[in-house]
Amino acid sequence: MRSLSPVPVPDEKPEERAASPRITVGNEEPVYRPDVAVSFFRDMALAKRDPIGFQTEADRLRRHNAQAAAETRADNSTSSTDGGEFIPPQYLGNLYAAKARAGRPFANRVPKLPLPPTGMTMTLPVVSTGVSVASQATENTALSTTAIVEAVNTVEVNTIGGYVEASLQLLERSDPSIDVVYFNDLIGAYDAELDRQLIAGGGTSGEHMGLRTVTGNIDVTYSDSTPTAAELLPKIYDAAQQVFSNRFRMANLVIMHPRRAAWMASSLGTSFPLFQQGNLMQAAGTQDSAFATMLAGLEVILDPNISTVYSQSGSTNEDEIYVVYVDDMYLAEGPFRTDVFMEPGSAALTARFRGFSYSAFFCERYPKSIANIIGGGLAAPTF
Repeated sequence: MRSLSPVPVPDEKPEERAASPRITVGNEEPVYRPDVAVSFFRDMALAKRDPIGFQTEADRLRRHNAQAAAETRADNSTSSTDGGEFIPPQYLGNLYAAKARAGRPFANRVPKLPLPPTGMTMTLPVVSTGVSVASQATENTALSTTAIVEAVNTVEVNTIGGYVEASLQLLERSDPSIDVVYFNDLIGAYDAELDRQLIAGGGTSGEHMGLRTVTGNIDVTYSDSTPTAAELLPKIYDAAQQVFSNRFRMANLVIMHPRRAAWMASSLGTSFPLFQQGNLMQAAGTQDSAFATMLAGLEVILDPNISTVYSQSGSTNEDEIYVVYVDDMYLAEGPFRTDVFMEPGSAALTARFRGFSYSAFFCERYPKSIANIIGGGLAAPTF
């Protein structure tokens, strides 16, 4: 069994051992990969505890960070001379079967902005009153004039993250290494929670303001005790026309729960639209892998983070559908940062794994870019 006690290198001064070696990145194999029995987080914990004594572990972390930076992934972490906050190996995401998570379908589709390095708010200007034009009544008379009135749309930079603890014995002696499982699940939980907030966050208590809670958005109600896909489809058209009528931009995205998309894809009709979409023959959309993928020319995003327990009109277990012009929205998201701490539980040989990220979400710039389809017709479908 490998000793965990620091072992000095013969004929080497302590200050020489403490100095960072020169890192050369060429065509060498990745430091951390599935076929090598070394653990990224285990190395991080040991090197952070004693970067001089555990020089081998610290060297592996530095070589890995240099490799990752050469692959243009350096923005995913902050390197450190003590072995902390190094870039997680790419293979960690695929090596083990982690807890099933809903992912971030909508968050991945929203246009992105860079997150500023400082500040806890982000502000974008908004023109609340525009200029005016009118016909000139007669020659040599004044034209219409109205001064622009500006406002600002300010959102908070919020933090989403978590931590988990494990005994040092479990960290050092588990195989497969428990740190890989923890890291995967932290990433998965973060992605799902960010996506949920972009859809339904309340804008308070550190949450982002989500689509369904934006003041002034458009509500389209579908009330039906015996709903059918054929009867729901006009509501999607209604939502799309209201976005265009009020925002003056065509809606370009439909976000719905997988159960709703599967229900719509499974439905049969006896009548067909008067107008065909593209090369469709007697249909108003397409499906693939058992789910509706396009409705009336609008891209469909399947998002399991949409709640299925809403109660908007007396019924229960409703989901909602969102028809939006997504180009009006912006997500500014920083890197997901990871670290291992030994100090908080050092007396009990406890290691703490932490992961978090900062983000800001703009979805209130144009409230009329968002149409929510709600109501009893969206109660749990029957197949």
